[in-house]
Amino acid sequence: MSNKKYSCFELSTDKGIASLVLSRPEELNTMSRDFWVELSDVLNDINRDSDVRVVVMSSTGKHFCAGMDLSAFSNGVENIPDDKKPDHARIGEALYRVAKELQEYISTLEKIRVPVISAIQGGCVGGALDLITACDIRYATNDAFFCIQEINIGMAADVGTLQRLPRIIPDSKMREMAYSGRRMYAEEAKDCGLVSDTFETQEDMLEAATKIAKEIASKSPVAIYGLKAVMNYSRDHSISDSLDFNALWSGAMLSQKDMAEAMSAQMEKREASFNELVDVKKFNEVDK
Repeated sequence: MSNKKYSCFELSTDKGIASLVLSRPEELNTMSRDFWVELSDVLNDINRDSDVRVVVMSSTGKHFCAGMDLSAFSNGVENIPDDKKPDHARIGEALYRVAKELQEYISTLEKIRVPVISAIQGGCVGGALDLITACDIRYATNDAFFCIQEINIGMAADVGTLQRLPRIIPDSKMREMAYSGRRMYAEEAKDCGLVSDTFETQEDMLEAATKIAKEIASKSPVAIYGLKAVMNYSRDHSISDSLDFNALWSGAMLSQKDMAEAMSAQMEKREASFNELVDVKKFNEVDK
């Protein structure tokens, strides 16, 4: 993986596990313009790195993320004289494009080939909830809380929470949160399935997240990619269409070599060893 420097994240890899850390605790890890641009860049870098088999996304400071930094998203229209302002339709169209761009950044978490485990401490508010609902597995500390904050600032959430959360928790509970803007605390989040488990401390949580990440990283990377692709497709399509997609995926990417290695390792009571995926370079990279 290239040694890029990020202002909102810290990224490191070890034995197939990428550790992606939100690193602006003094700003409560709010989602600034740089955050969104870097999120896309870092996830695409991870996706291209054939050594990475799983991501653990965690944070720093008291809160996981306080959501969108609204001050960074002024469109400048308020500073244009009234006689030169675009009409309502053009302003609305521009806002539509911004929302679609932000949605795509979040959706990248689902689209990359490796599972993403989020480890959440303290507040997970507004856009941060969009972020973690696009992850594969969620853990939380006992002091964590979750809030669809947008209604509290006079708007409807529009970057993914309203679409993904009702596929994770009961629809009635999601609507209650969306309409009221109330906080859901860790115990309730575990009870309704938003998080897999809760932990007394952040250290305990990260230890558990790393443990399951190591287990995932020990499996066939082709099979793990297939699982993620098929489960995400099945969530969004009919059973019939999903079975067809599953069969097509297996026909294209079932690795007989990995299956043989997995069975041999079990019989020989040893850890399996799977080949890495093939490196894929960016189109604008030139071989030296």
